[in-house]
Amino acid sequence: MPIGNQSLVDILSGFIDRVQLNKIRKLFFVKNVLYSVAAPLEPALFANLTKLEVLSMKNSSLLPLNNSRLFEGITQLRWIDLREGDGGPNVAGSLLRPLINLTTLELMENNLTKLPDGLLSRLPMLESVNLYKNKLQQLDKFVELPMLNLVELYDNQLTVLQEDVFSELPALSELELGFNNLSSLPGGLLKNNFNLTSFSAKQQRSAKLVLGDGLFAGLRKLERVILYDSQIAELPEGLFAGTTALQTLDLSNNMLRTLPATLLHDLSNLRELYLSNNELRNLPDTLLQGTDQLRILDLSHNQLTTLNQYFLQSKSNLEELYLEYNQLHIIDGGAFEGQTRSLKTLNLSHNRVALHVDGMPVMYKNGTAFHVNQTPFSLLDSITRLDLSHNEIVTVFRDFTYSMPNLIELDLSHNRITQVTFPYFPSSTKVVDLQSNYITQLHLEPFNKDSLSMEILLDNNPVNCDCRMYSLVQYLHEEGLAESSFPFKGARCASPLELSHRTVYDIEPIELNCQLDAADTFCPAECTCYKRPADHVLIVNCNDQNLTVVPAISSPTVLSDEGYRFIELNLANNMLQELQMTGKGWTSVRQLLVANNNLTELPYDSLPEQLEVIDASGNQLAKFDPLLVRVLANRTKLRDISLSGNPWHCECDEPLLQFVSDNVARITDFSHLRCADGQPINTGTQKALCQYRTVLIVVLSVVVACLAIAGLIFYWLYTRYQHEIKVWLFKHDRLRWLVEEEQIDQDKRYDAFISYSHKDEDFIVSTLMPKLEGAPWNFKLCWHVRDFMPGELISSQITKAVEDSRRTIIVLSPNYIESVWGQMEFNTAYLQSVADKRNRVIPIIYEDIGDIETVDAELRAYLKTNTYVRWDDPWFWDKLRYAMPHPRRPKGVQASDNMASVDKLNLLEFATQKSAPSLQSTPPIDHAPFNSSIPNGKPLGDYSDPALFKPVPPYTISNGMFDLPNVAK
Repeated sequence: MPIGNQSLVDILSGFIDRVQLNKIRKLFFVKNVLYSVAAPLEPALFANLTKLEVLSMKNSSLLPLNNSRLFEGITQLRWIDLREGDGGPNVAGSLLRPLINLTTLELMENNLTKLPDGLLSRLPMLESVNLYKNKLQQLDKFVELPMLNLVELYDNQLTVLQEDVFSELPALSELELGFNNLSSLPGGLLKNNFNLTSFSAKQQRSAKLVLGDGLFAGLRKLERVILYDSQIAELPEGLFAGTTALQTLDLSNNMLRTLPATLLHDLSNLRELYLSNNELRNLPDTLLQGTDQLRILDLSHNQLTTLNQYFLQSKSNLEELYLEYNQLHIIDGGAFEGQTRSLKTLNLSHNRVALHVDGMPVMYKNGTAFHVNQTPFSLLDSITRLDLSHNEIVTVFRDFTYSMPNLIELDLSHNRITQVTFPYFPSSTKVVDLQSNYITQLHLEPFNKDSLSMEILLDNNPVNCDCRMYSLVQYLHEEGLAESSFPFKGARCASPLELSHRTVYDIEPIELNCQLDAADTFCPAECTCYKRPADHVLIVNCNDQNLTVVPAISSPTVLSDEGYRFIELNLANNMLQELQMTGKGWTSVRQLLVANNNLTELPYDSLPEQLEVIDASGNQLAKFDPLLVRVLANRTKLRDISLSGNPWHCECDEPLLQFVSDNVARITDFSHLRCADGQPINTGTQKALCQYRTVLIVVLSVVVACLAIAGLIFYWLYTRYQHEIKVWLFKHDRLRWLVEEEQIDQDKRYDAFISYSHKDEDFIVSTLMPKLEGAPWNFKLCWHVRDFMPGELISSQITKAVEDSRRTIIVLSPNYIESVWGQMEFNTAYLQSVADKRNRVIPIIYEDIGDIETVDAELRAYLKTNTYVRWDDPWFWDKLRYAMPHPRRPKGVQASDNMASVDKLNLLEFATQKSAPSLQSTPPIDHAPFNSSIPNGKPLGDYSDPALFKPVPPYTISNGMFDLPNVAK
């Protein structure tokens, strides 16, 4: 923003031609401030802007506007924007006086609590003032504003208005007072505003808005009144007296319970009336008298219970009527008589409309019910959308289908309809919503099927897919409709059980049947009977009834009127031992199911002539009568035969085998046929049995004899060379399950040889050995300090120690890596493992050994391909125990026994006790503290005590011999 008396033209002339600057018509100062807020704005700022008509100083909240001469050089200005300021403390009351041509003033969002005195006066051309979203609590009288026609006061904090505040605004046509705190509007508030066309006082935040009587009286140009959501509880009778031009009246979302009978009588041009979301319980019959131009009436979300024949009388122009969410249950038969040709949309959803009493259709007149098969909607010739959802209707009345030629959408969802017949709907109908009813049957009449082109919504209905739907399903399949064109959207079968959850589109006509009534004489008492119209079959289901004899089957001619000719008889899962031909209907049996009974034969003379399917699986049939084979071969209609699950006797001359070979295509369970001994029956069974019978006997005899001789020889060899055989098997990794580790290692003296660097001896003596040799583990360890014979070659002693040990424990550390003897001990143990084909090496990483690539090649390769145990692993002892030989010795042997058995005087003698444990045994590890003892009652950890052993210095090598210092005994 320029400072002081600088002219905008002078400042910008260095960039824009001065002549062009003098022609500026629109100027926008948006989000500008002075460099020094103390410096006032001077008239020189706008000097030479003689053509300026539009000026915006939006967001310039810190600009001081206290110079009343600021705009005297731009008197031609027509539109000024001073919105989003700081509340006006620096605004001069006479700031706008020079703007004699100003038509529009924008003062929105300025945090104004009061208008500066005189700010809105002496503006002869002002037409619009916008005070939206300020904090105005009161208004002074508007004066000397003869052309002002729009006053916007929405979203302020006005609580009361003086009766004369707008009295000197003769041109006022639009007044917006919405979203304030007004508690009342005086009756004379608008008495001089004869040009007013639109008034709004919606959404008042006060507890209740009271309207003065005659508030809008005499305003003959008023077209629109919006008073919704203002907590209005009562309307004065003369509120709209003489307001003949009113077209839209919105009184929705208030607290109205009643309305004056003459409230709307002068509203001859009223087109839209909104009274929704009030508390109206009844309406005067004459309320709408005089409102003959009414097009839209919204009475939804009230508490109306009755709609009589007088309320809408003569409203011949009414097009949309909304009555949803009321308590309507009585609608007079003539309620819509006056809207025969006008009403297009009618919403009666979420009411209690039933249109019947005790299941009988009724028509009401003056609240009295008459049994007439007609509804109040029968005369609505122009209706296009009818919503009757969420009511208590029990049937689709004929009026919905014949009397509404222009109906497009019909919503009958969430009612109590149980059945519906198609296609009795007008050809204009596109959508019929029948969701969430109690529809069990869908009927299709045999005529006018071509009109079935609408979309019928049937989700959430308990449809019973039985034979009564046959004509409908048959028609749909004949038409070959794609699923996208299928009219019944969401129709799913709820019953019978075998069809539940399947869509009607997926059902085949052959799957539909109906249970016969108990009164029908056709059905045996022990059975359940059905009829299937698709192929004119009667189904007799006697399954699982514990029958021991076949019930008498009546002839289907009992139901001859319906054209049924065949019978399907299900006798499966009973206790029948023989199959008798009983009843006149036996010859009509086309399908016979006798699976899972106790039949031992199929009598050839009992099979029905019309038989096409027979299931005799799961019985006790063993042989086929030759005459039965001949009968079955001659029955050309018999296409499906099931014979599996029987103990068939398979011999070379069995007739069944030849029948099976000749009739593979007719035997449905051919692949499951088995002889009594489990041998599969196929086309080659008979030939094989006859050809190889003798050969089989000879071969079996020879094989049995050879096996017996071989068994005897093997048994003699095994008992004679048992130990040698097991050693060989173990060494060559053959039949390992025959050889236990303790048998292979039973001659080994030690459980483990410990290989380590002498620099790590403290860990060995104080930690590792006490744990392993102590209870409960009691392992016998080979420790070179204690167990090597002084004077012998080191290499020989190492080799012998490894060979005499079931495991070799390698304690890896940087010290060990540097030890030549350590590498030799590892190599010896590794080679022994390879020779035995068993993993006998247990590496323990005691300290970080650094880069593994720097260690000996064999050790490096072993560590890369085998697991090891880390000393810092919290599971160290568990893993080490698992890697050791599993059971060591019988319970009770202690570490002291170890000491006695390895006395230095007997170092070269073999241990005489206990064999090694089995590898497969994995006893649990006891983590109890180590406190086992050695002779004299001293713990094993005291091996380093001088009383037992003197500290052992590193051993020395002289001429290839191993020397140890004398150790105290």
